[in-house]
Amino acid sequence: MNNSSKCSLNKYQGELIEAELYLTRVPGEGHDDLEAKNIPLDISVSKKNGTSLWFVCTAVPNEIIIDFLYLYLEDGEIAPFIPEIEENIREAFQKYLEIRGIKPSIYNFLSECRSKKKSLEHALWLKNVNKFVEA
Repeated sequence: MNNSSKCSLNKYQGELIEAELYLTRVPGEGHDDLEAKNIPLDISVSKKNGTSLWFVCTAVPNEIIIDFLYLYLEDGEIAPFIPEIEENIREAFQKYLEIRGIKPSIYNFLSECRSKKKSLEHALWLKNVNKFVEA
């Protein structure tokens, strides 16, 4: 089963903002509820010239936490990675994302998407089991 969903979220002054939501943990599936409330999320902000910033994040209630940040150059190369982002830089990039529409309030939307996708996957699974049994 595909555990991610990718979508274009917004355009901001010629930039394309996309997100990939990972739907791997759901409350009540053997994960502790606090862990399951975390929603892994990748966000990319792409310029017309082909460069982009790629944010590896975790959405939690009332906050988008930036875990890692990558810079993709025009030629597809990845700029050197800095594993630890200083807190003041992390806060500046959180504001950068907020200006582009990625706000902590998106958590509720992402949580709802995760629940709906899980329900659809369950219904598809039941349909496939039914086909198997009836064959």
